Amino acid sequence: MGKSSEEYDFFEGAEYEDAPQSQRSQRHNGPHGSGRRAAKMKLDSPVSKVLRRLALITGLCAVASSAASAVHEIAPYAISFLVKVPGRYIALAAAICIGLTLMFVIGARATMPRNSTHGGVGGGGIVTIVMAGAFLVVGVAVGVLFPQGLILPDNDKAPVENAAQMEQGIEQAAGQCAAGWQGLDTGGIPGVSTVQMCTEPRVAFVSFESESMAAVGKAPIKVKIAELLNQYSDNENAQGDWRLLTGKRWMVFGEADKMTALQQQWGGDIENITASDDAAGTTNSDAGQ
Repeated sequence: MGKSSEEYDFFEGAEYEDAPQSQRSQRHNGPHGSGRRAAKMKLDSPVSKVLRRLALITGLCAVASSAASAVHEIAPYAISFLVKVPGRYIALAAAICIGLTLMFVIGARATMPRNSTHGGVGGGGIVTIVMAGAFLVVGVAVGVLFPQGLILPDNDKAPVENAAQMEQGIEQAAGQCAAGWQGLDTGGIPGVSTVQMCTEPRVAFVSFESESMAAVGKAPIKVKIAELLNQYSDNENAQGDWRLLTGKRWMVFGEADKMTALQQQWGGDIENITASDDAAGTTNSDAGQ
């Protein structure tokens, strides 16, 4: 029994509808469909894993050493165990760590399988390189522009606000003032708050109202001391090894051994001061000794 055209059209129509769908599916997948899916998979290698971990470790070391370099240049006395270490050595250690990190990152990316994605490989090492580089640049810049550092400890411990305490502190280092302290005229020097002298032991001190006034008044006082030494050069009392100990707002004049002892107590800078023919005063800095 032959098929009618309606039956033929019915069954052939179903087959006709199925065929293009399967063909479209095959065309969509294509002969390389499975390969493309494999290419999108992120493959890894044991060597790359090890190099990434090494890059992260050396990167953290680079961040730590470069941060230490920046802190050391800004505040040289902030890290106690690095106070005596030259800043260039700390910066060199940071630079070496940065170089090693960069090498490990490059190696980690180079050892990845060819068909794997490289995005994010060694990301931790790259971040640490950027951070360490920023710290290192700051440290080097501060070290070049401010060799002594920006933040220094305050070693000036003189009780400059209280003349009686100044006298007591000097007596602890130089010995008791047998004849008592005598107030002297300021000599017209602006900003001077106190001028006191002791004849035995022979010592005198000057205190200023502010640091700015001290900056102005220290030079003329040095000249006056040189004038006195020059005026009494024939007097045996003027003979000796004299030193001038200066702080932010004070000056103490006396014999070398007594000023050295007082420096240990108050801090400050010691200068050698002598008489000169033009009464200008010749000073040689012995700061920190």
